[in-house]
Amino acid sequence: MTESKNIIVAGCGPGHPDYICPIVKKAVEGAQVLVGAPHLLDLFSHVTGERIVVQGSMSESLDKVASLQDKRIAILVSGDTGIYSLAQLVVRRFGRNKCQLLPGISSVQVAFARLALDWSDALFVSAHGRLPLLTSDEFQRHSKIAILAGTKDAVNWCAEQLEVLTGDYLVVSCEDLTWATEKVRTFYRGAELVGEVFASRTIFIFLKKELLA
Repeated sequence: MTESKNIIVAGCGPGHPDYICPIVKKAVEGAQVLVGAPHLLDLFSHVTGERIVVQGSMSESLDKVASLQDKRIAILVSGDTGIYSLAQLVVRRFGRNKCQLLPGISSVQVAFARLALDWSDALFVSAHGRLPLLTSDEFQRHSKIAILAGTKDAVNWCAEQLEVLTGDYLVVSCEDLTWATEKVRTFYRGAELVGEVFASRTIFIFLKKELLA
């Protein structure tokens, strides 16, 4: 790491300490300031130094970071820095010359590993904040679709898609991956999803049925 890149954006994986890469641990332990959501900061409770707790707007927390740029700063983000991550918000704010991104393990990687499937040909879609604009025709061009979900609206949207695609696809819900509350379930009809309660950390994997035969 060059001296100018004093802002480290650390991918902390899906949640369990065992899934944090050693290089990320080393970098965070050497930081003077840690920035992140409470559950991420808890992963580094042994690290001393100033802490900025992200609660609500990330922009407000980055305003505080802006006043501390003379220090070594580690900004903790969930999963991997390159897959639907807050990392790009940090890079846009401070520039690539100031930021070093350390990749982590994405919950999408864990989800496909649980199913013993590769994910190189999968379509990734985020349903956080707004619902995807995917048609059933677009769905059917892919045999694997990972939906980052967790909200009730996202669950209902997935249920509608599965109902339309019934016969060709099934859905596997992957909740709280790597946590003690991890749960992996398979659904064959959209109606089965409706009314179910899912954790906020949930990924829905749409699969052509023959892939799990």
